[in-house]
Order: sequence, then C-alpha cells, then structure tokens
Amino acid sequence: MTTLVFLVCLATAPDSCREREIPIYEPISPIACTMQAPATLAQWRATHPNWRIQRWQCRGERPDTQKAKS
Repeated sequence: MTTLVFLVCLATAPDSCREREIPIYEPISPIACTMQAPATLAQWRATHPNWRIQRWQCRGERPDTQKAKS
C-alpha cells in the first residue's frame, strides 16, 4: 500500500505542525502517487482552511512491515 504523508502547520501558529497521512488503498506506483498528490492535497486543503501544507511525499510499504504469508 502507498501512503501520501504530509506535514501541515497552523496558519496562525507556524510552529505548530503535525504529520498527516492519506492511505491509498488501490495498487499505485510511486510515480502515479506523485502525480496524483497535488490534487489530493488540494482536496484536503479545501476542508482544512486553517492549515498550511509544508511538505509531502509518497511512501510505499516497507518490506519489513509486510505480513508473512503462510
């Protein structure tokens, strides 16, 4: 699974920041995630007007976090 991870800070308190994640449940390549991220972040931003997105990245599932198949 790919996850869009981004750092947001309050517009009125730029030192108050939090990391947020939007999981992408459909199979998607990191390049496709990068291309879709601006639109996804714009939608998030429209519903969170008091927050400013500082940076973002797409993260794929790490091999050590995958569950072993029996």
